[in-house]
Amino acid sequence: MTELKKTTPKKKTKKKTKNKNSEINKYKEEIKQLKDTALRSQADLINFKRRTLDDIQSNKTKIKTGIFTRFIITLDDLKLTLNSLPKGKQFKDWVTGMEIIIKNFEKSLNNEGLSEINPIKGDNFDPSKHESLSIENTNDSKLDGKISQTIKNGYSIENSIIRPAQVILSNYIKKNS
Repeated sequence: MTELKKTTPKKKTKKKTKNKNSEINKYKEEIKQLKDTALRSQADLINFKRRTLDDIQSNKTKIKTGIFTRFIITLDDLKLTLNSLPKGKQFKDWVTGMEIIIKNFEKSLNNEGLSEINPIKGDNFDPSKHESLSIENTNDSKLDGKISQTIKNGYSIENSIIRPAQVILSNYIKKNS
């Protein structure tokens, strides 16, 4: 009987060891899966935060664009008013007052991120920033296809065009001698 008792515990120990090793491997696999899930969840959270911040920034820009569009119309009206005021000595204070109001209004808009697009004669035409209203003939070949005159300034915010500058382009016409 002693012999039977000795062989039986060895078999049970081997079985227990085998079961424990298989259980350990099972737990290791489960840990690996949980770590993978945790890493994926962390990456998803980081991506969600980034997308949310991008959406917030995009919405801020859309809101600013809408507000600035209305302000630009008001600024245009103020400039038209200034240009239509009589030039007499008795209106000098009115003109000065309007110039100060326009200057302060433009400064406030610039402080909020609005940039003016103000091309000058001879600048290259850029269709992403300029809108051609017409073409005027010129005798200067250097001005061919270039901006001849700015009708209305354009505006942008954060590299996004709110309104392109409205311009007239030059077209070189060779004189017949």
